[in-house]
Amino acid sequence: MAMAGMRALTIVAAMSVVLVGGAHAAELKIVDVKAYAFLEHAGKLSDDLVGRESLVDAPKGGAPGGDTATGLLVDFTFEGDKNASPKYATATIDLTQTGHAGQQVVTHKAFTHFIFGADGVEHKAVFLESATCMPLSIAVHAGKTEKLVNLDFSCTEVRASN
Repeated sequence: MAMAGMRALTIVAAMSVVLVGGAHAAELKIVDVKAYAFLEHAGKLSDDLVGRESLVDAPKGGAPGGDTATGLLVDFTFEGDKNASPKYATATIDLTQTGHAGQQVVTHKAFTHFIFGADGVEHKAVFLESATCMPLSIAVHAGKTEKLVNLDFSCTEVRASN
């Protein structure tokens, strides 16, 4: 009886090593960041603004196509293991807007609950209101990867002379 118990214990121990050894943390990667202005007259999103020239006076008609835009949709593309839902995968983002006088408005967000499909890709998004008059820096950290994107937005202001 003692021999059978030891044998069962050995089998259970071996199986737990195999199961634990086979489990690994899913690799989470940031692969792309895109930004789209919400075109208020057209009622649709612009083309991707990342890597394009700056927007000046977007709320007053300086958005693509001469439209007005104050809102910005930022789309983050992540990769992970195919058909997986990693329990502890977390990505963090910092959206930093810098005003004329140098004051910064920072929005910090963490994404969890990733559910990757057969292609191993998932998108997450953030919508920012009143975001097209200040330069925007987007920093994303996911697993061992990071991505930094800068968007050059500005608005002209009429200032009273003293």
